[in-house]
Amino acid sequence: MKSTFIPRSEEIGNSDAAEDLYGLGVRLGFYLQALAMILHMFGDSKTSGLRIASGSITVSILASWFSYAAQAQFSPSEAIIVLLYLMPLSLPAKFTLVNPHTIKGESIGILTLVLTQLATCAALLWTFATLVNTLPRLGTPNLGFFFAPVSLTGWSRYLALVYCVIDATTSLISVSKMFRVLHIAWKPDGSSESGSLSSDKEDQIRELIMSEGWLIYIAGLYCVFSIVAIETTLIWNYLTPLNDLGSPGQLIPFVTGVILLLDSIAVVARERFIRYLEMANPICDYWLFVSWLLGQGYRIRGLIISCILYASSLIRKMRRAVYD
Repeated sequence: MKSTFIPRSEEIGNSDAAEDLYGLGVRLGFYLQALAMILHMFGDSKTSGLRIASGSITVSILASWFSYAAQAQFSPSEAIIVLLYLMPLSLPAKFTLVNPHTIKGESIGILTLVLTQLATCAALLWTFATLVNTLPRLGTPNLGFFFAPVSLTGWSRYLALVYCVIDATTSLISVSKMFRVLHIAWKPDGSSESGSLSSDKEDQIRELIMSEGWLIYIAGLYCVFSIVAIETTLIWNYLTPLNDLGSPGQLIPFVTGVILLLDSIAVVARERFIRYLEMANPICDYWLFVSWLLGQGYRIRGLIISCILYASSLIRKMRRAVYD
């Protein structure tokens, strides 16, 4: 029987990548960031500030990833782990890219998302096309997650390539729609105010894009799948990422993720609270009317009781007068 024991003296993976690219703080930060973007899809479409913050962190991670990949400084499993926590941001990004309000109000943030979206697609295609074979294994079993441990150079590689091609195609379609919407939104017509869209432009944009609310639920399931895939890939490849949240490299993305999540919760809660207040107004008016009726009922009941008592007293007096 062969032993699967791996000597602890042998370094598995790249220690720098374990700290810079997939440490605990980095992973938690991106998990929270993905959740924040999903929640943001439920909120006010005119709210700004989220896309530029999330996109800037993603750009820095992608720049480091391409540097490690070009110099073959990490293993295929480590490369895929980084891309796995970037992938849950793709569906919310597609939803955001075709939103006319965010395009009009936050062009730099949208362009940052375009860059990260296309760079992530390119990284995925590069990884499964060549890097799974050319990158050094660095002591890892070179396993990935597909509801079970699978080899990154086996049949799952070709299935992943098919998915990456589809994802890249849909991303290019979203980006092309974004530029067309951007052209319509910023085309001068002399009638729309700064930061707002005229009714004609909104009609043109509605013809160009359609509501894709189902993406919200798909994005949630995709986020759960990615988290499970990341954590199991770490375990199966015996990788030991940095777990010290006190390190600046871990604390910065973690705190950023927390702030983005709180911002999204505040946006959704504010919108839902206003909506519930609007729904509660008729209910409050109804109960005020009912309480008024009950109050009037108590008054009427008291009047009826008084009349009955008065009538009974008159009857008693009449009986006494008859007997007398």
